[in-house]
Amino acid sequence: MNDDIAASRRDLVARVATLELLVSDLIDLLWKVDAEGMERLAAEAAQDLEIQNSRVLGAAEHQRERLFTVLAERKRKLKHRRRGAREDEPQAIPA
Repeated sequence: MNDDIAASRRDLVARVATLELLVSDLIDLLWKVDAEGMERLAAEAAQDLEIQNSRVLGAAEHQRERLFTVLAERKRKLKHRRRGAREDEPQAIPA
């Protein structure tokens, strides 16, 4: 039974990683097709994050960090990257 659970978790992790890569590739393509539209979308994501960060939630305070993480990830994914560059890769320092 534990082997089935471990296998299903590995399968789920692989599927999530595949979806994350597909979304990343889609965002890169959208930057190429409509950079101006993506700038607006990225600005909206930054604004949503700022609004959420300054809002007092009271009873739902325990969910604030989770929502903040989701909005920060959305903002990070919408950042414009140079062709072929990934955020987790070290950037070359121009000479």
